[in-house]
Amino acid sequence: MREKGLGRAYAVLFILLLLIFGGSLFTGLIPVNVQHLFMGTLTDEEKTVLIVIRLPRFCYGAAVGAALAASGAALQGVFGNPLADPGLLGISSGASLGAVLILILNLAVLSPLMVPLGAFTGAALISFFVALLGRRSFKASVTHLLLGGVAVSFFCAALVSGLLSFAPATIMQQYFFWTLGSLGTASLKAWPLAGLILVLLPGVFIWGRPLNLLSIGGEQAAALGLDVAFWRKLILFWTALLTSLAVCLGGNIGFVGLIVPHMGRFLSGADHHRLLPFAALSGSVFLTFCDLMGRLVLPGSEIRTGIITALLGSPYFLYLLYRRKGG
Repeated sequence: MREKGLGRAYAVLFILLLLIFGGSLFTGLIPVNVQHLFMGTLTDEEKTVLIVIRLPRFCYGAAVGAALAASGAALQGVFGNPLADPGLLGISSGASLGAVLILILNLAVLSPLMVPLGAFTGAALISFFVALLGRRSFKASVTHLLLGGVAVSFFCAALVSGLLSFAPATIMQQYFFWTLGSLGTASLKAWPLAGLILVLLPGVFIWGRPLNLLSIGGEQAAALGLDVAFWRKLILFWTALLTSLAVCLGGNIGFVGLIVPHMGRFLSGADHHRLLPFAALSGSVFLTFCDLMGRLVLPGSEIRTGIITALLGSPYFLYLLYRRKGG
């Protein structure tokens, strides 16, 4: 019965993704005639809008959503905590610090990719540093990683606040919009980042067994023959890399890695062999839907994707906290 239900859920998700794809291509300030597309008579303006702006935006949204959701599901398994998410290890704060440094040093004028690359570098360095904090025995590594991630997040936030205190108003405005999270800055030049996400995702999918064992606890996993320290480090490194790439493409978009895995468990179950690919597809649907809603809610304007995900994710997060407290 579960197999049939999961198959139907996959079918529904694919249909939703196709509908969102169509809506994303033909929704926006500049109208695109559907008949022109099928008849091959698109104007130069319509070709530019579709190929340069809207198609990359949808593809990057699908990649970012899949990366964040799969990373969230993997981290929840590693920590054995259903409230874990990709921002737990200070990755987002490291990305913010990297982006601010690029803006303040005025390196953003060199290329549109400088801010995303700065964010990626900051996130990667912070992830590596936090991983070093958890190099002790596997019994203590989870606690060290959690506390280290929180401490590093506060430290990076303090540095960002200090740097922005001396920055011009234009840089503060640029940083503010970047932190809201948006796919609107997507361009064809960023396709290698999305390609890397697609290359790295299958690596997470095949780690269902170690994640199933880690989710029941480090001691139990070790007793069953799993090299806990190795798998924790590998999965944390892999998810940090995925999250860093996602932050590069979409900025700080929250709640995708937290709530999507929970929704996936209702249909796919707790087995990570099923959960990880299902969460990835669900994340693609969720984030592209939020991006489309941000363009539809206010005609003639746009609400940042990160705002939509927060508006939808916050109530569900509160529900999770209430349910856990009640349990």
